[in-house]
Amino acid sequence: MSSCKNEKNANKTLGIPKNVSSDLQLDHFNIWVENPKIAKERLNAIGFTSVPDSLSKIHTGQGTAGRYFHFLNGYLELIFVYNQIELEENNTKNTGLDFTERANFKKNGASPFSIALKVKDYNVEKIPFEKISYHQDWMSRNENIYSAKNSKTHLKEPSIFVVYPEIESDIFETLSDLKNIPDEYAFARGFYKHPNGAKKITNIIITSTDVDLTTETIKALNGIKNLTIKNGGAHVMEVYFDNNIQVKTFDLRPELPLIIYL
Repeated sequence: MSSCKNEKNANKTLGIPKNVSSDLQLDHFNIWVENPKIAKERLNAIGFTSVPDSLSKIHTGQGTAGRYFHFLNGYLELIFVYNQIELEENNTKNTGLDFTERANFKKNGASPFSIALKVKDYNVEKIPFEKISYHQDWMSRNENIYSAKNSKTHLKEPSIFVVYPEIESDIFETLSDLKNIPDEYAFARGFYKHPNGAKKITNIIITSTDVDLTTETIKALNGIKNLTIKNGGAHVMEVYFDNNIQVKTFDLRPELPLIIYL
């Protein structure tokens, strides 16, 4: 399979600009799933450690929950509908959000992927695209997440949102740095240690079936280091770990629209 270097060359061929943004960075990424148990087991089977279900977040007031896989520089969340009534009530209150459409991806053809961004030296004014502010019951008081406005109207593109500093993912340079996790949470250090050897996310390529590469949102995404959004025949996410140092590939379709490179 092609290396990250080859993927970057492919970006040039596709005409996708890769001027690295100085303010936006990847925080984590989500995949909407209908059956979280099967999806999680598929990742466990190829050597990824998951956070126990008992410790996994329920997004109170939003109607969703997640299953989590932590890495030294971000995490993967398998997001799913936990309470359909709550999901629909939230949609009534927050009409600009796209949760109900994304949750229904198999029927409406929406992209099942979400990208969570963080802003260096956090300042809402640095977000370079139209956005919608929203607050949910599970969030810190007086804090808001900002969703890209076109995530509701451009369903074939990945959904985009920006997190606030208090919920940004922890970043570690090496496994030895996990000692910085307080002793009272020492159990969490094991969540970052994967039998397959994966440590850091080094490249993500998301293919969607109908992306307008000229919108401010997509241009901003394609300006983020090691993140590419492009057009193709099907929704699929390719995630590279540690620059594909092991030269291993795992195609998890059809259970997950995900290809892993270790």
